[in-house]
Amino acid sequence: MEIVSRKTLRPARWPAALLSLVVVGCLAACADPAATAAEPSGALVVVVGGRANAAPPALSGVAASARDVAVAQQSVFSLVLADGAPFAEGPAATLTADAADAGAREEQYAANRERVDDAVAGARARTPESDLLTAIDLGVQTVGTPTGLRTLVLVDSGLSTAGALDFTAPGMLDADPREVADTLADSNQLPDLRGWSVVFQGLGDTAAPQPPLDDARRAQLASIWTEVLQRAGAVAVQRGDVRLTGDPDPALPAVRTVAIEPGMRCTGGSLTLTGGPLGFRPGEPTLLDESAAAERLRPYAEQLIARPGVVAEVFGTSPAVGDPEVDRQISEDRAQEVANLLIDLGVPIPQLHVLGLGSDFDGHVPDRDTTGHLVPAAAALNRTIRIDFTEPVQCV
Repeated sequence: MEIVSRKTLRPARWPAALLSLVVVGCLAACADPAATAAEPSGALVVVVGGRANAAPPALSGVAASARDVAVAQQSVFSLVLADGAPFAEGPAATLTADAADAGAREEQYAANRERVDDAVAGARARTPESDLLTAIDLGVQTVGTPTGLRTLVLVDSGLSTAGALDFTAPGMLDADPREVADTLADSNQLPDLRGWSVVFQGLGDTAAPQPPLDDARRAQLASIWTEVLQRAGAVAVQRGDVRLTGDPDPALPAVRTVAIEPGMRCTGGSLTLTGGPLGFRPGEPTLLDESAAAERLRPYAEQLIARPGVVAEVFGTSPAVGDPEVDRQISEDRAQEVANLLIDLGVPIPQLHVLGLGSDFDGHVPDRDTTGHLVPAAAALNRTIRIDFTEPVQCV
């Protein structure tokens, strides 16, 4: 018999649309109060931040539908708090609705829905910081492996500040999602989510003092978590359609803020594009948002047009993640993409020079740990486009 490590398993995944059909179908077939009470089935694990810097937790939209399915199935229910030392809020328990009378069963269903909602709304962190990945692992362990539909609902901003997935690390929000998932898998730090569907409620929804995420960072955060959860074996990952709002309890334990960098640094003589709205699709020379990048670069293009004697040398840099020549070519293709954007903005071609440096450049940040494994956040810091001007420009 071949032995396969958990990290190499790649189970079949259900598309989100299929999961939605399962949810809707189960609600129609399982939640009829006139039907005979069925045997308990499935599991609902809700992982709640209940913390500072994030909007108060609540179930709505897709997350509320997942709750209704669990109530209809009389699933095992468990609530876990994702603070700096994740813990289960009491033992897992079955959402029982076993009354013989249909009307009495409907009252049990309603009471169980309220029970879940009250547990989520009352969740309170105990320890500073947030370790969402560890909380997920703990959550699925609290219910074992019941038969039936198993759903993991994550009610949190996703900006974890502790554990193996720490977004306070410089560059983490701009990290390549596949590299993040690969690194966690290689170090056996992924939970086992085989057979679980996941619903994320409140992803990217923040509260002061955490700065809000721009659209690019919200999308990047979602991509990272989706890749990580799928690599952990989740059969489907669905993002909630209703944002969380409001201010957290000021008495909650402190959580560090995650810096939201502008994606651009200017010194007058040099302009560096670091990510965010000016980032690229993973492994591609395509800008994430070309129109946003054009607006950010327009003031510099106008200065070049007005000063035809100034030359902009556009350099692409990268981490050492593969074949050096491939890394260099990707860095050059990305530099050319930015040069093309400047040309589209009216900069004459003779004022632009393009070169891909790959990972061989001054200022390269060490992006491997002591064991030689890639550090995704550090690797992101090495993925830049640097524009050096032969004469200083005005930073905007």
